[in-house]
Amino acid sequence: MLASPPFSMQPSSAVTYFRARRFGPEAVIEDRVAAQIPVLFNGRRQYSWTAGSVPLGAGVPDLVIAAYKPLALALADADLSDAQILGYLRAVRSARLETIAERMQVPSKAARRRLHRLVEARALRVTSEEIFSLTAGCRDLLPEIITIEVKVGNWQRAADQARRNRIFSHRSFVALPLGVAERVSDRTEFKRPGLGVLGVTDDGAVTVIRAARRGRPVVWAYYYQLATLIARSAPSTKHAV
Repeated sequence: MLASPPFSMQPSSAVTYFRARRFGPEAVIEDRVAAQIPVLFNGRRQYSWTAGSVPLGAGVPDLVIAAYKPLALALADADLSDAQILGYLRAVRSARLETIAERMQVPSKAARRRLHRLVEARALRVTSEEIFSLTAGCRDLLPEIITIEVKVGNWQRAADQARRNRIFSHRSFVALPLGVAERVSDRTEFKRPGLGVLGVTDDGAVTVIRAARRGRPVVWAYYYQLATLIARSAPSTKHAV
């Protein structure tokens, strides 16, 4: 399985946390940013999900905000191998059963079961020749993924983590105390990879000091792994993202 159920819902049910929180200055900044997400990232209304300490690949982003299509909720029973299959087909567009089985290093019979389970979930379509491809809705299952790394002072480490998050996100930010954010936002470490910078004040105000450049996910297995996490924990109500 991709992950166990969320650890907690603190500080509010609007944010799902996957690990026990370590309370301190960074947690305070994180809470201030989380409280301002509807204002910072407001747009057309669609289903959205916000989570903290998200286990994704080798990283654990502090905050992830994802817009998702209702189809994503059909992936609640998917596992890591399913996310890998979806990611592979997102990259190659279509493949035969035998090719997918070889790629996933599983017997054809086991691959067929997994693939047809995804067909039933309307994530895949299949031809009579057992050629599989993503459905149109599944290709753009998560229209917007935003990640935020929070630090009090170590902005270089935050920039490194935010840069890694770009492999599965559309926009990646670093949140820092306002004074630090204003001092370092023009650094090459942020400008070159197109990272955004958020400045957070002691009274809870959050300002976009540098906008993040929109990119495209490149590790599609992580993209669909995130979709399965959303399917297991997303609320059924609508929010703006």
